[in-house]
Amino acid sequence: MSVRNSPLSEKSRRVAQATPAASAVHTLTKAISFHQPHPPAAAEDGKIENVHRALLNFYLLLRSGRLYDANHPKRLEMLEATYDALHKIAARDKLEVRVERDGLAVSRLGAAHLPDTRGEIQALALMLRQAGIRRLTFTQMLGIEELNILAELIKVSLMTPEPGPAKIPGGVARAWRDEWWAAHLAEQRVEGILINNQVDRKVDTLLTSLIAALVAYGGNSPRGNPEEAIRLPGLEDLNATLTLLARITLPLEPARGLSPEEAARAIHNAMEAASHDTVRLLLSAILQYSPEEGELPQAYILRLSENLILEYLEAEFAAGSVSAIEVLPAINRFGEVLAGAGKFSGAPAQGNNSSATAGSSAGVGSSLAAMWAAENYRRQLATRFWLELAPRERSAVLRGPEVWSVPVAAIRETLGHLADAGADAPRREARHIVLNYAQRLEHEDSQARRAVAAGLNELCSIIESLWPNQLPEDLSRGALKALETERNPQAAASLAGFLDSLSRIALMRGDYSGFETILLALELAPADRQHSHLATLAKRLVGQERWLLPMDAALANRALDPALPRLLERDPDRLLDRLTTLLAEARGLEMLPAMARLIRTIGVPVLSVLETRLYEARPQRVTAAIRLLAAADPDRLLRGFTRALSGWEWNMQDLAVSELSRPASAHGAQTAAYLFSTVLTTAHPLVVPMMIDQIGLARERSAVPQLMEIASGENAILRDQFVRIKAIEALGRIRAIEAIELLHALAEQRSGIAYAEPSGLRAAALDALAMIEDKPTSASVRATFDAPDANTALFATPRRYMRVPLDAPLRAQVGAQAGGAQASLARVKTISLGGAYLESPRKFEVGDSLMLEVRSGLRKIHCTAIVRNTAPGGGGVEFVHMKDEDRTKLRKLVLRNLPD
Repeated sequence: MSVRNSPLSEKSRRVAQATPAASAVHTLTKAISFHQPHPPAAAEDGKIENVHRALLNFYLLLRSGRLYDANHPKRLEMLEATYDALHKIAARDKLEVRVERDGLAVSRLGAAHLPDTRGEIQALALMLRQAGIRRLTFTQMLGIEELNILAELIKVSLMTPEPGPAKIPGGVARAWRDEWWAAHLAEQRVEGILINNQVDRKVDTLLTSLIAALVAYGGNSPRGNPEEAIRLPGLEDLNATLTLLARITLPLEPARGLSPEEAARAIHNAMEAASHDTVRLLLSAILQYSPEEGELPQAYILRLSENLILEYLEAEFAAGSVSAIEVLPAINRFGEVLAGAGKFSGAPAQGNNSSATAGSSAGVGSSLAAMWAAENYRRQLATRFWLELAPRERSAVLRGPEVWSVPVAAIRETLGHLADAGADAPRREARHIVLNYAQRLEHEDSQARRAVAAGLNELCSIIESLWPNQLPEDLSRGALKALETERNPQAAASLAGFLDSLSRIALMRGDYSGFETILLALELAPADRQHSHLATLAKRLVGQERWLLPMDAALANRALDPALPRLLERDPDRLLDRLTTLLAEARGLEMLPAMARLIRTIGVPVLSVLETRLYEARPQRVTAAIRLLAAADPDRLLRGFTRALSGWEWNMQDLAVSELSRPASAHGAQTAAYLFSTVLTTAHPLVVPMMIDQIGLARERSAVPQLMEIASGENAILRDQFVRIKAIEALGRIRAIEAIELLHALAEQRSGIAYAEPSGLRAAALDALAMIEDKPTSASVRATFDAPDANTALFATPRRYMRVPLDAPLRAQVGAQAGGAQASLARVKTISLGGAYLESPRKFEVGDSLMLEVRSGLRKIHCTAIVRNTAPGGGGVEFVHMKDEDRTKLRKLVLRNLPD
């Protein structure tokens, strides 16, 4: 016959119908030993660890039975591991486990519960209690098949309802469970496992005296019928029993200071004042929850009161007499009964010296009364009620409208077990419970809304695990709607905290659309005093630390999330401050393309602020604005260039000119050249040569008169020889026919025997004439001035001269910098009229100004150069100034090394 279908024995039915008082007295007397206690052996840490591991394996075995078939390899593997762990312990001495409400205790390891950091042991205790197991013993005869049978029987027991009406006396229910286990273990011939067996225990002498008094007063039926069953207690009976329990424990309190005789007399007086049924009910409860070995009187009485209340509530809840909302109020009422009855009275006790002691303690509560008067303790007991409730009944409440009344600790543990189950169905049920719980934010009762708002905050970690990808919009939408209408400050604060957690989860997961939904709803709230807390929350959601997450995501090397620009445009100044800081870092320029993409996507809100930063006094912000505008919208940089140029330092001017020289489009180059021609006289002298070169490359004819003025030396400001040479070269690039006469004069005019102009300037004028008049010598000149592929992205600015390789690298010396860099040596591998490439162990930075000396044989060429690009082991520089004789030396060097 199978375990699942085996019937109850006739003896089991009789026990389920009646529990004689005489049998109770006999069983209780047998269970308690009055021998003198001896100190237990000290439990070693290694033994506790072994027992903990074995019971944890047993818990995993029971859980595996829900996930796998009986013959599944994983379950069989877990069965073997559990058997090895338990048999190793039980082989030396039997392993006796007490199943208590708060955990598991092992007799030979003391009265304390086993350590339980993750809650598995408490979950195992709950499962065993629901199966009707209070004491589980593994003996030396334990076999692996018996362990397998036990696991199957526990599974069957959890699905087997108790017979008869839903509300039956606790003692009858226990007796039925005991008979059920005895019958099935006997049927399956299990000898190595004992369940709910009676053992001798050493109990405190005060408790034995109390039990003896109860037996004397309530052991016999008032009608002389010893077989009369103890009837089911009602609410009044339970209140009377709790009152009696509190009163008979008062004499046991050390604060009373009573002698043993006075304490016994007080206990008898309390029992005489109570009804016979009340005494019998208390005696029956002590029989069901007998004292544990070494348990102190105060701890046992507290545990007994808890069990009485919880057992009554479980039966009433199963019968429908107590709803979920009424559980905590009922516990509070019972707590008030115990707290009120547990206060010391001012009447003096009998005895010689007792009056003063009793009078001094008038109005003082006992330890039992003090515990039950604490609100936190009652709430903990309510949590235990829900945790010990049958899973099916608890699930029905959690999925119903009264879920808000369930303590959040019980909800959290239930959701944790469902989330850890590993299967889809339990996780779906957990999600449904969370959403159902969140819907109670719309409850009409403010207490319910306050409880749910606080509970959702505590459930955030589990909510995050239940939805690993994206949180449901119902959570944030419901919380936002509730926060907008909530008037209770405590509930509103809890809702704000919950929304703050949801936004954090969304940002951490990259769910920027979800984060934007929350933020947008808060910002769209009415801007009045009544909704000021919503505006405060919106500001908190975009705090400094949170702001960095979307910033980093927007600059990452991946497709831009559409929500990111909408989020970041809310605070353009903070966005630009962050970009400015990043550009100042070592790898800032590598992020410039991503920054430009972000700015272009946001558009006007950021570009307008960025344009205004061109006129600020802080150099770092101006430099960043130039770079960002040049990369994102050069037209805006051009618009602000002419007005802001005079207020910039020379390095800012140089950066702006080099950035504006980048565009490859003819329209952009032409516009920049025109603007350069309008500000030549206000620009820094070191920047003017590059501007003139750009005018020549763009062939901006409107600048020809000004260039002729500069070339002739008639410009009062721009009279430097290097600048004049640059103007002459620009006239040749433009092919300015109107400048032919001037160029002839510059090349041929004499002052007596000598030429009126220096040799470098005359050579530049002859080269320009060769290009304009297309003379036979113009081919070599064009090879020098017309650089191929001038606008490639490889260079910071377009090449304005052809760079020629050298057969043998030239030695060069880089002068010391004001910033602290020492003079160093370098090698020149390629050179042109406009710049060179240096190989040097010294690390260059783009924009650095260098004093350079290039040695070609006995000749030395001195110049001022600016670093335009860098590479490992060197960098490209541009010559921005040199004397006339140095320019002549450079020209001869380049012409000599031109390829044939």
